[in-house]
Amino acid sequence: MSGASGIRCDSDLQRYNTLLTHSEVKRVRDKIQRIEEKRDGPGTRRHLLATSVRLSRSMAGDLHKMADHCVERLAINTPLELYAYASPQSNAACFRPEDGRVFIMFSSHLLENFDPAELMFVMGHELGHHVYQHHNIPIGYIVRGKAPPAADLALQLFTWSRYAEISADRAGAYCADDLHSVARALFKLASGITGEGVVKFDMKAFMGQVDEMVAPDGRAGQDAPMQDWFSTHPFSPLRVKALKQFHESSLMQDGGFDKTELEQRVQHVMQLMEPGYLEGKSRSARAMRDLFIAGAILIAEAHRGITE
Repeated sequence: MSGASGIRCDSDLQRYNTLLTHSEVKRVRDKIQRIEEKRDGPGTRRHLLATSVRLSRSMAGDLHKMADHCVERLAINTPLELYAYASPQSNAACFRPEDGRVFIMFSSHLLENFDPAELMFVMGHELGHHVYQHHNIPIGYIVRGKAPPAADLALQLFTWSRYAEISADRAGAYCADDLHSVARALFKLASGITGEGVVKFDMKAFMGQVDEMVAPDGRAGQDAPMQDWFSTHPFSPLRVKALKQFHESSLMQDGGFDKTELEQRVQHVMQLMEPGYLEGKSRSARAMRDLFIAGAILIAEAHRGITE
């Protein structure tokens, strides 16, 4: 097995490094830094303390043990604080570090309905965003700015964000080391079904949805609906398939296929959500990107695809 840096998705890292050098990304990052330096009022931690419940070790000992395990696996040195808030939906979030602390927030529904292995995956996933410094790309600020970003930049941001989720998923799976529980967690998040009454989880059937997403002529991405291109998260069945490939690779199994093959397989799966002309250099390719960017923000907002 490899450490956190060794399991990061190559397509995430490559796009991350490219975006960090983009003039618009640098401009927004500088603006955010200036705002934070001038901030006089309470920050993220004060807001969390006021609107949610901080989970101490005495209140949530098992959850803290999961956090300790993930922190060790991912080699994180930053102090961690856990919070819970009331919500009927299953959600979790990792906030940008503040004053040397990392904050992870869980909804009450998630804490009450996910078993320990599933929670371990969620914990590792959120910490993955921290350890890979995904917060350094302020996608929400850029996309929701006063002036919409250029078409090429918007597509690059959304594509990178989906690969960033693959990296975070790997971090979560690396911590949980239980593919079935990881897949079941993603099923619960996608369907909202957390019980084993009327509906029973079937990982093979869940992943089977991916095969039905391929265009009739077998072209991945070319005929993908436009809203797919402007989603920050891969579809859950795609995530499960990518995680199954990760689990079968040499990063998780002795004798598994190497990382180069893993990245090729994952990229093939992820192309189901990408336009075929994303990398196109022709005039028609540029025209297509410019045409669709006009509706990108509205579509992403409608699907709640943009997050800070």
